[in-house]
Amino acid sequence: MKKHLLLFGLLGLFIMAFTPNPGVNKKKLKVPKGFVYVPSGSLKDGDKTLSIQGFFMLATEVSNLDYREFLHHLEAAGRTADLAKAQVHAEGWRQAAQYNEPMVEHYHQHPAYENYPVVNITREGALLYCTWLQEQLQSQNPDQFIKVRLPTEQEWMYAARGGHEDYYYSNGYYLRNNKGEFMYSYRHVGDEYLHTDPKTGAFERKTIMISGRPANGVLGNLTAPAQSFVPNDFGLYNMCGNAAEMIAEDGRTKGGSFADTGYDIRIDGPDTYAGVQEASPYIGFRVLFSAVGK
Repeated sequence: MKKHLLLFGLLGLFIMAFTPNPGVNKKKLKVPKGFVYVPSGSLKDGDKTLSIQGFFMLATEVSNLDYREFLHHLEAAGRTADLAKAQVHAEGWRQAAQYNEPMVEHYHQHPAYENYPVVNITREGALLYCTWLQEQLQSQNPDQFIKVRLPTEQEWMYAARGGHEDYYYSNGYYLRNNKGEFMYSYRHVGDEYLHTDPKTGAFERKTIMISGRPANGVLGNLTAPAQSFVPNDFGLYNMCGNAAEMIAEDGRTKGGSFADTGYDIRIDGPDTYAGVQEASPYIGFRVLFSAVGK
């Protein structure tokens, strides 16, 4: 009898782990393209084990195209005050390199960068995006209570690990796969990128070109497309590196950016941008939403 009860209990936990929020009818819920479901589960935080309720999360960082659509809607609706708060500060690219005028001019507007993560936006802009997207999803799902927001630190870490309790990175324990290929966009600091000036003897870092373009992360001042490399087991891309991601806790980010080292893009790595309040070329965001039936 006890064995049967234990079996049913474990079966119940398994079903809960792969079931959306209570009250949600997945057949009726209109989930926008690009979102994946992160099932309920638990996260170890020191000596504590925290329960994480399932949610839908954007598989990539919010892209330039996504954000431009949001700005267009604000403008069309005459929401001039919000539009001013949400503007992209493209001049932020000048922080990333001495000469970055092409990035200032093109990164946020040129079609070639549509699917790259939006950066150089303020936290206020990201929160306005959440409010706007919530309005869109609520209108499409009148029978559900929709909430769109930034993930908490615990939710972000749980999602980044993709169901693996002790992963260092979103795809395992290493920065490269078994073929030696890099799996993340980050600052590659290593012997293969160091050059010795023959006149001064000083070391300097060189850019390695692949097919006429800098290798991802090597240049140190450019993101990779939002949907690049391999997604983790929840279907999430670039949780480590590329653009550091704002979280619900004010002035905090997770995941590190393309300009950070391999150590600093770990899931539990240090927050390189803690306390940064202004728009930054290193910081973007991704959103999640929950739905509860009315």
